[in-house]
Amino acid sequence: MNDWFHKEREQSGGEYGRNEFLYRYLIIAAAFLLICAVYTVSAFRIHAVYGNAEDIGNEEYTRRKVTVSAVRGEIYDRNGVKLVGNEYNYTLIYDYSAMARTKSEQNEDILAVLSIVGDSPYRSENKCPMKGTYPDITYDPIILKDSTVKSRLRRIISEYELDSDVLASDLAQAVAKKFAMLDAEGNPKYTAEEMTELIRVRYEMEAMRFSAVEPYVFAENIDMATVTAVRELGVRGTDLKVSYTREYYFPGYASHILGRISGIFAEDAEYYSSLGYPMTAKVGISGCELAFEEYLRGIDGEMTVTEDEDGNTVSREITKEPVAGKDVYLTIDIYLQMAAEDALADNIQYIVDRSATIAGDLDGEDCDAGAIVVQTAEGGEILAIASYPTFNLATFNSDFSELVNDPRQVYTNRALMGQYRPGSTAKIGMSVAALAEPLYINTNLFGATTTINTKGIYTYYEDYQPECWYYTDYHKSHGKIAVDEAISVSCNYFYYELGRIMGIDRINKYFTLFGMGQPTGIELSESVGILGSAEYKQTLNIPLSDRAWMPGDTLRTSIGVGYGEHTPLQISNYISMIVNGGTRYAAHLLHEVRSFAGEVIYATEPEILSEVEISDTAYNAIIEGMSGVLSSSSDLRKAFGDFPAEIGAGGKTGTAQTFSTTSNNAVFVAFAPLKDPEIVVSCVIERGANGYNASWAAREVLDRYFGLTEEDAAQ
Repeated sequence: MNDWFHKEREQSGGEYGRNEFLYRYLIIAAAFLLICAVYTVSAFRIHAVYGNAEDIGNEEYTRRKVTVSAVRGEIYDRNGVKLVGNEYNYTLIYDYSAMARTKSEQNEDILAVLSIVGDSPYRSENKCPMKGTYPDITYDPIILKDSTVKSRLRRIISEYELDSDVLASDLAQAVAKKFAMLDAEGNPKYTAEEMTELIRVRYEMEAMRFSAVEPYVFAENIDMATVTAVRELGVRGTDLKVSYTREYYFPGYASHILGRISGIFAEDAEYYSSLGYPMTAKVGISGCELAFEEYLRGIDGEMTVTEDEDGNTVSREITKEPVAGKDVYLTIDIYLQMAAEDALADNIQYIVDRSATIAGDLDGEDCDAGAIVVQTAEGGEILAIASYPTFNLATFNSDFSELVNDPRQVYTNRALMGQYRPGSTAKIGMSVAALAEPLYINTNLFGATTTINTKGIYTYYEDYQPECWYYTDYHKSHGKIAVDEAISVSCNYFYYELGRIMGIDRINKYFTLFGMGQPTGIELSESVGILGSAEYKQTLNIPLSDRAWMPGDTLRTSIGVGYGEHTPLQISNYISMIVNGGTRYAAHLLHEVRSFAGEVIYATEPEILSEVEISDTAYNAIIEGMSGVLSSSSDLRKAFGDFPAEIGAGGKTGTAQTFSTTSNNAVFVAFAPLKDPEIVVSCVIERGANGYNASWAAREVLDRYFGLTEEDAAQ
């Protein structure tokens, strides 16, 4: 590993790493002491009246079980830099087991609590689908967009034996009647505002199945002044729960990777219940939070609370210790991740700005999205995954409405879910496939030094005669060239000839081994892409007469503009396989899992998915060809002309037709060092016009990795 990585690891994982676990213990200890402080006055009062807890035998008292929430594990990068942590806070809950016995008394207690937290920013999120002031209640269409809220409303309407199209005002009246808010004549016992609040709270309790095991949340993230005010009221059934929210230490970065946590959705309730989750639990719903839920999840404990007949706490005893979740260490390097995301955004803006200087249309003026994957050449470790446009996990809720309506599909992780034609980056795989087994051109065995006399227009078939890009632009041919030069100049004619001789079955045999149309093994949700084939073409919604596989389909496949569509991760994984000598590893984001105390309890081992034998002669020719790509055009020389020769790099462009009224997609892959590859970068920019346009982002990532930026030099 290069010196920059050693320095970054030392800075990130040194003193910080040694003190991190101590810091976390202190935070939790402080939280516990704060809770204890809340009950100090109450405890002294009980002691003064009754003496020791053992002396209360003649008094009526009750015991109840209270859940002690476990701490969720945290997420770190490969160097021990914290990415997602826990911000501890206090939640005011209403405990079913300890509340007053009559509904009227409960209503008075609820209103007393709401007098303190009702208008505060701590109030829990409104999940009641009704709005307005009693009795003028209507449904709230915005809140009803939430599928969980909608399904709960249907359930409650059914349980109340009301018509499915019941008016919100009638539903509100049914709730009021059930919970003793009306007198014998059916008139409200409380003011209109109080009725509105009570109906809302009671409805929410019904919706979340308020019970001895499911407390109701009045307010979250409350401060100690609010806690004290509630305690001074002496409202029976209220309790304090220490919980947490996720804190993002690099807000706006790695959002597509890290993911979010949330309450359990209605459709998932049965699944999580079978695993022993309380329905108030927060679980991972996307990204690494979901993928590694089994590690991050803690196991709640239990406390026995003894109270006198007035609801005063006499004693508390932990009867089941909570078990903290485990910490997850990812393979990504957060500083490389940041560089990749910034580089991708900059590259897209560069393409748009450049298009303004070019006459005509479809030059990248419509470019607005893309993805980058940065991966180790061996082992399958993901160092960075960038998708643009992106979002900020720290402001997800407040930004939701704007982002969900963004036509660019902001939440889609294009690196894993986007499917793109690979363009001429497929020629690297074609070269390997042609050299891996005996292949004869006329009667000559094809090898790394075999030349093909390219003629600009491929005339083998009478009814389909495609042109090489060089002939289209300059009315010239590349002449006699071998595979290394064919890669460097990206000669279409050369690969038309190889593709025709190999045939689609042999091409697909190797592209399957390369992982195209196959799962990469990554732990997050991904698309498996499309492997262009006769079978796939039969599934298309086109006239039956057009579904037969034609020779032209094979030719287009051989230059990466056929029916095959692949994710940027698949492209990266395939290039990694070739530059490491022929071993395809499962891509993975999980580096290690550690206990709360820092002990490594699981470490991901490299997993081999497939292998292809590449001879030294073939390998050297391919690497030489990819090295030559970086000087094959003035644009690539601008991007890579000053890349340090002592490191060296190789690459390949791909201009992938979109077959629509948009600019072509830009595809670029790169690796370095040239002689002993460590890192592979794949970049796909939607509507980027030309493959070389995507080279700038790849260069910035390589600069960051090898410590070549001004920022690195200053360290």
